[in-house]
Amino acid sequence: MISIKRLYGVGMAGMVAWLGAGIGQGAEVNLSLADYIARVLRHNENIQMRILEAAISRKQYEAAKGAFEPVFISEGSAEDRRRALTEEQKRNLFFASVFNERNKAYESAVELLTPIGTKVRLGYNLRKMNNNLNNATFPDGEFMSTVGISVTQPLMKDAFDAGPMANIRAAAINSDITFQEYRKALMEVVAKAEAAYWDVYLGQQQHAFTLESVNLAQTIFQDNKARVGVGKSSELDVLQAEAGLAERQALEIEARQKLYEAVNRAMIFYSGSVLAQADRLRAVDEPKVVEPASDPLHYRTRADRLNPDWLALRQQLSLEDVRIAFAKNQTLPQLDLKGSYGASGIDGSWAGSFNAIEQQTFPTWMIGLELRLPLMGNIKARRELEAARLRRKGTELAMQTFGIQLDNNIDAAQKTAAAYYNNVKSYAKIVEFNQDLLKTQLARLEVGKIDSRTVLETERDLFEAKLGLVQSQMRCVRAMLDLEQAVGMILDSRQLEITRAELSQRTSVLLRDGRITPQAYNAFLEATRKAYERRKETTPPASP
Repeated sequence: MISIKRLYGVGMAGMVAWLGAGIGQGAEVNLSLADYIARVLRHNENIQMRILEAAISRKQYEAAKGAFEPVFISEGSAEDRRRALTEEQKRNLFFASVFNERNKAYESAVELLTPIGTKVRLGYNLRKMNNNLNNATFPDGEFMSTVGISVTQPLMKDAFDAGPMANIRAAAINSDITFQEYRKALMEVVAKAEAAYWDVYLGQQQHAFTLESVNLAQTIFQDNKARVGVGKSSELDVLQAEAGLAERQALEIEARQKLYEAVNRAMIFYSGSVLAQADRLRAVDEPKVVEPASDPLHYRTRADRLNPDWLALRQQLSLEDVRIAFAKNQTLPQLDLKGSYGASGIDGSWAGSFNAIEQQTFPTWMIGLELRLPLMGNIKARRELEAARLRRKGTELAMQTFGIQLDNNIDAAQKTAAAYYNNVKSYAKIVEFNQDLLKTQLARLEVGKIDSRTVLETERDLFEAKLGLVQSQMRCVRAMLDLEQAVGMILDSRQLEITRAELSQRTSVLLRDGRITPQAYNAFLEATRKAYERRKETTPPASP
């Protein structure tokens, strides 16, 4: 009888084998840093969400401009009314005691708002009147047509461009702020993706170093075993070589696992999943260690025009100015200039009443002023103005604080990058020295002047020096990434910078027939990839 433990063991072994066969079996693909970033730009969901937010902001700006769209109005009504008459009215109506009327009214008009706040209404009104006064003259009812235009122009509150244009200006600035948020998100993704790519490179180098170390230890171990057979070495030398080999094999397994984890993290940025049999990344580029500029003002000047947070705060300050201007306008009294002109015609038919209008027999016009004045000093508007001024003051303080932080961050990042750059040069000398020393020690081992333990210790020193060199290179690269991110030059130095117009042009293909289709979305992603490749080929790299 098969035991439960055995069944459980077989089941677990099968599960492990199934998972091992299904995970991480994608083909290995060699990617340069540029190709890797192109994949990230095409597939990273965070970037895509930010692009959609930028498109939403642009649509909101376009929607705000729709306030000036003309509006067509049409309405119709019917009324049936009976009322008692006074004695005087009875005599005028030949002693009728009740006034009966049935009327129908139709009206159509076009209304629009102009950028200077003028409200214009052009309309036509038709009334069909049936009552016991006009039955004798108009058995089918009496028709009255009226055509007229009315204009209302604010003179103080909501006057000229302070009212309607304020919302459009605010929407435009909000669109600019959203664009800077998109740039910031893109910078963060590119910086993190590059750091992940270099983590893969570091893992590859560390794994390669451990393999070299294992191979050397394996050779020494085999040589010592052979020497024991001919009496040229002791068992202690063999045991020491075997221990050194085991130690290096353990380091190789650990390095291999770290490499696997680094690859998985890097694949996340372009939505690659090991469960989906995605190709596994292999970094083929080597880091270019660049010495940063010695003058921090070089980077601070670039930050003034490139840092997305700084630019967004400047836009926010402009937005607060718009809000203050609008709030000031709202504290003014409501004084409107009103005017209208029209003409009417009456006849027994609709056509006749309309023709009577053309004769200009009964024109009417009106012009006047209307004043609305809060009796308690316009409390709401004054408090909103005070709040707007406080918000602007808060934005000014935020700009001052961020400016100081920006100065300090750039200075610290520049000094850190410079220090790591010097470390790289120092480690390069250490590696060169240990390589020469190892060659000498191996030659001495061949002639029996030293034991294998000394050689393994020298090899360990070389391993640590090479690992220290690569780690210093990675620290220098990360420090430069931090510096570029603090300045806001990550996109500019990689030819990824785009304007609002270019982003608007790309996102315009997303909407087809008022909705986003999968085909349009894929076309947008493909256009983004091609634009990056063209920019990469035609634009020279920017200086650090």
